[in-house]
Amino acid sequence: MRPFLILAIDGGGIRGIFAARLLELIASRCPHFLERVNLLAGTSTGAIISASLACEIDPGRLVALYKAAGPSIFSRKFFFGPRLIEKALQSPYDILRLQAVLRQVFGKVKLSALQRPLIIPTTNLKEGLAQVFCSFDCDPKLPLYKAVQASCSAPTYFDPSMVDGALLADGGMWGNNPSQLALGMALSRFKAKLEDIRIVSIGTGHFNDCYSDNTSHWGLLNGWKVRTLTEFVSSLQSETTHQLLSLILPPEHLLRLNFTQNELIKPDEFSKMKHLERKAELVWARSEQRILEFMRNLEEKIP
Repeated sequence: MRPFLILAIDGGGIRGIFAARLLELIASRCPHFLERVNLLAGTSTGAIISASLACEIDPGRLVALYKAAGPSIFSRKFFFGPRLIEKALQSPYDILRLQAVLRQVFGKVKLSALQRPLIIPTTNLKEGLAQVFCSFDCDPKLPLYKAVQASCSAPTYFDPSMVDGALLADGGMWGNNPSQLALGMALSRFKAKLEDIRIVSIGTGHFNDCYSDNTSHWGLLNGWKVRTLTEFVSSLQSETTHQLLSLILPPEHLLRLNFTQNELIKPDEFSKMKHLERKAELVWARSEQRILEFMRNLEEKIP
């Protein structure tokens, strides 16, 4: 028996192009890697990528999708007033633009029709609970694009989404790095043994310099900065999840691929896509041997 392989992809808006480009590079050297994945998990932009992979969409096409659709998705709605107060009164981006892109990508595919198991975290706002869509346990009529859209409905960027009467928002509010959720699902739903599980976890950037100790006023606009705070919390959740998994799994069973820099790249900064692609290429160049060794070990039989 071969290891049970999980591929988990973080949320991060347009920064998803980093994960897509990195997967494209991995697939170019390890063409059977994606075929080996037993369970896919993705949050927000990671849900777009993981759902696409479940539909057998090539990572290279995903890179092209981000480039083509990013400017449209993050095109601001009309607002009659100062931009400074816009985010206090409305979501700046139209969820219907995102929906149009997702419907074009996934068409009429139902979540339950996927041949490869997929989990998508969302947040139920009315219930105040996590809500997880699973391809192996869901309404058979639920369109895939609706589950993905709900996970992408990030606060301060998009309005929430309604799915079967539930008011849903970004799964990144609690599970921006879905690898721990995927591990629990592998153990409980698929009865995999802990020692047999391998995880490839792909981030969308970790940013060190979000706040300054020279700040004297900590209001929502000037000190905490609402957009920075939401990204900081998501990044914190992602890194904490990885740290916890590092305590559970042996180092050779967990491969986390991410980049770190000081300056925050916000989820709607589509102008940074080339920079993010270069980051992916740099991570690949620095980690190629470690990645290839991890992939080789996936082919070893477990006694």
